[in-house]
Amino acid sequence: MVAITERVRRFARRFGHPIQCSACRVPRGAGRRMIAGPGVYICEACVAEAAGQEVVGPSPGRCSFCGRRDVPNAKTWPQVAICTSCVELTRRILAEDDQRSRPAP
Repeated sequence: MVAITERVRRFARRFGHPIQCSACRVPRGAGRRMIAGPGVYICEACVAEAAGQEVVGPSPGRCSFCGRRDVPNAKTWPQVAICTSCVELTRRILAEDDQRSRPAP
């Protein structure tokens, strides 16, 4: 997964496309951290929004991050969907980043 993410970043930099959230289209650097998936990005605000959604059952479509169809999507936007497993993974990534950025006591 890391190799794919790094390739997407290099591709975006090479062609001068600014990295932006695939869900809300807010560009990176607007005070939001981004989580990269294979060809998609999601900002921490959209992760929080997806985490707050109540999942009723399986939803049609494929998760834009893991590609699975057999899992319920936590949130679906017109351009991207994220499943509950990927929401939890992105929340853990953001929490680890928070811990690393805190000064040691």
